[in-house]
Amino acid sequence: MSLAALAFSLVTLFILPAASQAQTGPLDDRAAGIAAFEKGDAVGASKFLKAATKKNKSDLVAWYWLGVAFEQIQKSGDARKSYEKAAKLGETLLTNQLESIGTADWSPQLLQIKPQLDLAVRSANSYLRLNPRISRSKREEWSERKQFLTDFTEFPELTSLTTYKSKEVTTRARVLSKPEPSYTEAARQNQVRGTVVLRAIFAEDGRVRAIIPIRRLPHGLTASAIRSARQIKFIPATKDGKPVSMWMQLEYNFNLY
Repeated sequence: MSLAALAFSLVTLFILPAASQAQTGPLDDRAAGIAAFEKGDAVGASKFLKAATKKNKSDLVAWYWLGVAFEQIQKSGDARKSYEKAAKLGETLLTNQLESIGTADWSPQLLQIKPQLDLAVRSANSYLRLNPRISRSKREEWSERKQFLTDFTEFPELTSLTTYKSKEVTTRARVLSKPEPSYTEAARQNQVRGTVVLRAIFAEDGRVRAIIPIRRLPHGLTASAIRSARQIKFIPATKDGKPVSMWMQLEYNFNLY
């Protein structure tokens, strides 16, 4: 099965059934656009999907399929912009969802948005593919974005984690080693200084998971901080004598000397 066909099946499973209901607005244009694409009419699909995104600029699914349609009719620049929009919408969707979950069971919330996140990951991949001459710092930014999204689509065990705040555990996670991030040459040349702030799960399995950038720095410094965060060694938090997962905030300072 081709990538386009696979993506169509996914959207049909999770999105299109609602189109059979008596609804108006962006959903009708989106559903018509996807159906037109499946019939081989990429030009017609692009018209429907452009209308859908005009009515609802936050319609991640429509933006993804608009990118697919544009790419099919060889409008690479428009496709790239559509994929860019879809991926960034996915990042925003995931960040907002994570903020609302708290210590609740992850499964219902993350499974509900997983179809959109899958499309956001594909959009990020397509954006990078259509930008072979992208700058190094931009590529690092997009690789970081893709990894953030992928963390919540390729690791389904995250949906079963109950993640606690520090005040809710018996003993907090104890850091054994915290490697320092490297200062990129591009950041040095541009005299970038400041602090990268990350939010992450120190999981009960001893891994740093679901790293969320809260405050970023350009020229590869955010990506450098994330790479270092993934290498942290720690003893998991405990609650009632059992290892548990907990949220932690990490700060990495970058200064020129």
